[in-house]
Amino acid sequence: MRHPLACRHWRVLLSGRTRRELGDNHPLSLNSSDGVITYSRGERSNRDTADQLRLLIASVTDYAILTLDVRGHIASWNLGAERIKGYRASEILGQHFSRFYPPEDVAWGKPDWELESAIRLGRFEDEGWRLRKDGTRFWANVVITALFDESGELRGFGKVTRDFTQRKHAEETRELERLREALHARDEFLSVASHELKTPLTPLQLKLSSLRRAAEKNPESLLADGKLSRELAAASGQVRKLADLIDDLLDVSRINVGRLPLQPERMDLAALLRDVALRYGPQAASLGCHLDVSASHAIEGTWDRRRMEQAVTNLLTNAIKYGAGKPIHLSVKVSETLAVLTVRDEGIGIAPVHQHRIFERFVRAVSDPHYGGMGLGLFITHQIVEAHHGTITVESELGKGSVFTLRIPREGLVATCGPTAVPRV
Repeated sequence: MRHPLACRHWRVLLSGRTRRELGDNHPLSLNSSDGVITYSRGERSNRDTADQLRLLIASVTDYAILTLDVRGHIASWNLGAERIKGYRASEILGQHFSRFYPPEDVAWGKPDWELESAIRLGRFEDEGWRLRKDGTRFWANVVITALFDESGELRGFGKVTRDFTQRKHAEETRELERLREALHARDEFLSVASHELKTPLTPLQLKLSSLRRAAEKNPESLLADGKLSRELAAASGQVRKLADLIDDLLDVSRINVGRLPLQPERMDLAALLRDVALRYGPQAASLGCHLDVSASHAIEGTWDRRRMEQAVTNLLTNAIKYGAGKPIHLSVKVSETLAVLTVRDEGIGIAPVHQHRIFERFVRAVSDPHYGGMGLGLFITHQIVEAHHGTITVESELGKGSVFTLRIPREGLVATCGPTAVPRV
């Protein structure tokens, strides 16, 4: 069997000159597709080289090094092969190397396919399960090299096998631990989510029950002093909170499949910041927070108004939650082609160990149930900012508060999608 590219795989390089011209003591280089091995030539070079190679292969115990004939039958066997596979040379020489493969691999012809690949490519490498003499499996890294002589004749195959079972088990252990952590995070999230979803439902149910009882016993009392209007407004607020929680979960689902829709339009980011601050001013005041807003000059750009409002709202409500009783400072300014928006609180701050994780989904820097939340607000905000080709960073110190800074190109969406497009991210 000859290989059409054999001479490129194994040939003696004499730089265009004969061995007689170079002399017996001139180094001889053997070239293959994997590199060049140079041997010194001398009176005993042939015997010495063969002895050195034989001793090297025989003494290696960390690798199974063997040769196969052209049909895949085992022609040589070293101590490493005996240690890894469990067979003595007298037991395995002359046997087909498919004996090392699981039945399912033999059934579809994997051993022969590997030899064919080695002939075609010169070298074949694979990792997978192999069998020892006692029937146990081990995870093997296998390299098969087709061996051709100077005339291009296939003389057999070299096969090197390494036992990577310990590495495989370590990888599986790490993967199992990651899965356990993911399951724990999922369970924790479901617990938090169920609590958060029930939080607005409970007072809503109480309000509706109170209204129903009043309507049944004394309908006129509902109209006195605007009581009905107040009760309905409170119920509406709970419904809105519940809707916001559900919207956050839907946004996470959209982000997971890469479909967070954007609708770019011309807008004033300073006006949006003032509107959000005005809307949440009463909530902040009820918790002792004074909102200091620095956004007097119009800052126009092309952004998705609803998404930018969502991002600013998430940052402000986050500051109100963790900075209760302290001032909150909001500002927006222009820096070259960027709009730079900051939200700074003077609250509890974020520990350094958590700062790199707070933009991940379902992560809360503070686990105290007093603060609540599903750990989605900052994650969604981060995704919105990235969708606008911007960045968000945090600077924080425990006990001294946090500063969140958004840097967003003013015309990034126009450059990418055009003024009327609806990009998908």
